Amino acid sequence: MRGLYINCDNSKLRLSSQLASVYSKQIVLPEQYGNGMLIYNPQEWHNAPMLSLGSNHFVLSGWFIYKNQRNNLSLLASDLVDCGYEVLRHITSGSFVLLWASPDEKTVIVDPFGLSTHFIDTQSDRITVAPSVKVLYKESVHTLNDTLNSILGKKHHLFGNYTLYNGIERLSPGSYKQESTKEACFYYSFETELEPIALLGGKVQNLVENWPYDSRILPLSSGLDSRFLLANGRFKSGFTYGPENSPEINIAGHFRACFSQYKSFDYSEQPLHDDEPAILDELSFGILTPIPRLLTNYIYAKELFPQSNAFFDGYLGDVLQRGTYVGFKGKLGELFKIFPFIYRLYPFSAKRILQWRYKELSALEFDLVYADFLKWTESLKLNDLQKVTYYEFLFGRGGRYTIFGSNVLAAQLFTVVSPFADKSVFNSLINHDFKNALSYKTMHQLWSKVAKKYSEVKVESGYTPRSNRFLIPIVQITYRMMFHFIPSRANYGVKLSRDIKKGE
Repeated sequence: MRGLYINCDNSKLRLSSQLASVYSKQIVLPEQYGNGMLIYNPQEWHNAPMLSLGSNHFVLSGWFIYKNQRNNLSLLASDLVDCGYEVLRHITSGSFVLLWASPDEKTVIVDPFGLSTHFIDTQSDRITVAPSVKVLYKESVHTLNDTLNSILGKKHHLFGNYTLYNGIERLSPGSYKQESTKEACFYYSFETELEPIALLGGKVQNLVENWPYDSRILPLSSGLDSRFLLANGRFKSGFTYGPENSPEINIAGHFRACFSQYKSFDYSEQPLHDDEPAILDELSFGILTPIPRLLTNYIYAKELFPQSNAFFDGYLGDVLQRGTYVGFKGKLGELFKIFPFIYRLYPFSAKRILQWRYKELSALEFDLVYADFLKWTESLKLNDLQKVTYYEFLFGRGGRYTIFGSNVLAAQLFTVVSPFADKSVFNSLINHDFKNALSYKTMHQLWSKVAKKYSEVKVESGYTPRSNRFLIPIVQITYRMMFHFIPSRANYGVKLSRDIKKGE
């Protein structure tokens, strides 16, 4: 498994290590870093991402944009030595874990949104970090948390920085942790100039241009998130997976000419990778229930386009442009989708929305979630809808479940880039009025300067970014019913759910 192993190794990850031996490079860390190893992407780093400046030593897993430069580790390291941690605020994008070892201290630094997903053993006297809980888990030290185990069974993922085991936590987004102190410090903030929503496409374009054209690959769905990336960048390779003749395949097919090479395929047609179940167990141990076949399809995409490296993912774009994490399942949730003006008539509290979203939990379990929500959002200068979105993006379903499909699984084969987690894009959207997102006004603003060839093609729910926003909810609910009740209209998500239930 790709990542940074500090005072540990990957010996417990036998099968994912075999996968890494095909697509990655591995080095044992020199003694000045402590015991450990680095498994990195040689297409992203031609030489191992580590360097020494006198008695200061740096090693990094992942990628970053600092002062408008991609992966200039020498510049970042030099500035850290000269100016300290305040320079981290100039990191605008990335998915990384960085170890800084000096004679007096060892510090682990995490990317602004925690996309790198590493874990720390809080019971160890030394900084002990790994990309998988399985590496850190010791039966004699780390006890199972029964409450969290129950929550995992009901929601299929955890929240906050929790794992199933007391004494093992996720490294917190936008933080740095020193070996000599117990508590993490935070460098990420919202103190940045906000961009007009209509101009955010330019920010996406600037981010895309950091990678060579030939290395760029875009997984294109039938939705608006990946399409927005396509409309604001050039990509040599593209692919779409979904059931044959599904909305994903048919809608994405409108844009095949935008790529030099493009392939659509049924996600279930490839033989399941022999080791996928065991690899998923190693990677998801103690944190979530993984979705099957994603890894198999990512491997297939890598085999189709072996020169591709920079994998641009529309990760959580719908959360920011359409407010999907303010919504919830059930009949009441569907009613709110049809009549989004309800949110304007009734200013629901964050607690009320979270109760709807986590209705499967017991009162005790929900209290734990809500306490964690307050811990991470109480001091933020955001309203309740913004806070719920922020929490779910970094600490809830987004940061603890959705992230696994792209920024963990796909990252075993590619460098995963999530433009909606670019600091400028995220900050501009998280600070806008989410009542506008729920009523599709934000979507209209975001797409207002996009070429018509992208904005006039329908999504799988039957509307376009230019549709009358007052009619969209009715159109959307009609199409959703078709997905569920007409088998031939089933999209990827519906068919996958059916296949999982059949397997049970």
